[in-house]
Amino acid sequence: MSVKYDPEATLVDATWVAVLLSERDVAGQIPINFVTNPAVSLSAACFGDGLYDREAAAKCISNLLAVGYRRLVLDLYWSVERRKWSFCPVSIPARADVTVSSFTSTATESSETSTMTTAETTTASDTAPPVITGTEDSHGDTVFALGKYRCTSNLDLETLAEVLVGYFQDTTNQLVVYTTYLVLNLHVAASSSAPNDPVPAITGDKLPKTQTERAGSYLGMTLRDFIYSPVQLAKDRSNLNESWYKVSQSYMPITEYFTVHENKAGQQSTPDGWPSAKYIQLAKRDRVLIEYGSVDPQLAEYDLSEDENAIFPPGSMTSKVDISAASNGSLTSGCLYRPGATDVSQANTSWAGTSRIPVKDGLSTDETMGSLADSISGITACGLSPLLNNTLFGQTADANVAHYCNVSLSTAWAWAIGEPLGADAGGNSDNQLAPYRCAIMDVSLNGRWRAVDCTNQRRGACRVGHSPFSWELSSSSDYFSNVSKSCPDGSTLAVPRTSLENTYLYKHLLDQSPTTIDPTSTNPALREIYLDLNSIDIVSCWVTGGPRARCPYAADPQQLQRKTVLIATIAAIVIFIISALTLFVKCNANRRNSRRRKRVIQGWEYEGVPS
Repeated sequence: MSVKYDPEATLVDATWVAVLLSERDVAGQIPINFVTNPAVSLSAACFGDGLYDREAAAKCISNLLAVGYRRLVLDLYWSVERRKWSFCPVSIPARADVTVSSFTSTATESSETSTMTTAETTTASDTAPPVITGTEDSHGDTVFALGKYRCTSNLDLETLAEVLVGYFQDTTNQLVVYTTYLVLNLHVAASSSAPNDPVPAITGDKLPKTQTERAGSYLGMTLRDFIYSPVQLAKDRSNLNESWYKVSQSYMPITEYFTVHENKAGQQSTPDGWPSAKYIQLAKRDRVLIEYGSVDPQLAEYDLSEDENAIFPPGSMTSKVDISAASNGSLTSGCLYRPGATDVSQANTSWAGTSRIPVKDGLSTDETMGSLADSISGITACGLSPLLNNTLFGQTADANVAHYCNVSLSTAWAWAIGEPLGADAGGNSDNQLAPYRCAIMDVSLNGRWRAVDCTNQRRGACRVGHSPFSWELSSSSDYFSNVSKSCPDGSTLAVPRTSLENTYLYKHLLDQSPTTIDPTSTNPALREIYLDLNSIDIVSCWVTGGPRARCPYAADPQQLQRKTVLIATIAAIVIFIISALTLFVKCNANRRNSRRRKRVIQGWEYEGVPS
């Protein structure tokens, strides 16, 4: 039986929707290798309790995607016996004596019965096969006890592919489209007869051979409609005039983030550039990039190059950074902020990330979450993507997704907690300067943003040229509609597009004299700086381009999202009614047929379908 994308939790809070959407949109033209994303290890988040169950795994992956994790790190194990990649670290024999205890569940209680059954027995051989014990889960799948692990035999790459395809199909609306990244770490599964023993190297025919056996080839086939591949990247890089520069200007990647070469014919190319999220998601309509991560020595003869059409080689989308942090979460080493840097080459953050998230010991649950959030916030502000590599409080994300959601949201780098105000105000689409429709950076809040009245008089943040990291202040304070006019020559009113750009602006403001910027002042004009970001056109739709910029969604994002949910709900109700009527009519026909022997005919009268 197939599984599907079926999350228990979604980000439905209007304020958080506005936060994530505005961050995605301001970063939409930044090459994807410079945009921070929350990452998670499935081994920790889904299998940290030692249970590798297909249905639970599908629920876990669904939940993680729904609450904002964009980068999934997978540990895959090659089973020589079953010739299949599995999430279980121990190989399940194709045939074995299995003693199974059936599992029953009711609305009030769950219990294991004493009924014992025996599965198919292997053919006779010189050595008796191992006897594996197991239980049936609530879906009737056998959960095998394999050392310290409990695994079902049907949890494999097909499960992952089915959930991802469902996720991509359910999130085609422009408001909820995000790019997903997969990192495949490859291992060899231990033998079921010795699940705790070291795994020997495998060679020759024991290695994956066919396309359906190779992890990369399999995912390349099942996700082919959604993959942005190494082949596509190479083609796009070779002729920018016919790729990244041929789309709408709002989809083009910012060229200051990569090297550009131009030949005599005017054809431009890049040896190191990556596309922007808008190019991938909206122009190409692709959704996922896949990379091989670590490969165990036991698989040294596994030729990864055979999958290069679909899967990026190791290190293509990963750059690990060692860090250390202070008690308040700020990094004492490993931060990619470089004082005085003006361009990307001086602060190379390409695919930068870390799996070390410092947390204090001996804290309560709430205190631990607070410490974790501080650390993640500090990591993100330094241009790094944090990888969650822990099972939070002993619970996997299918059992309790709330903590994992909090960690994901902690990677939001722009708005202060509770901002932007007015995100849930409804569909006010007039063009008047209503309160809370312009964004400022609040220096007293460590550079976080707030929504304010556009008629406040503040200085503005002005980007020098096209430099990602060089900022100036406007020469005077003014209304939002006029503040851009006082930006120094060679600069324009702008908004930080990444967490690191935001840090550079914040640090620049801290370097100003107290008469210009003072984080401790009671005067808001000394703490707040206008950014080129507003929702004047449509509430909760935050856009760049000045006070006359239009919302690209042509309607309030909150209203659109609610409409999408409503349409899906109505469709489900209609399908239910049609199914019920079909069953009802069929049962009625059967009933009339069964009564023909009694020569009794009874009709049914309908006045219409209930609305």
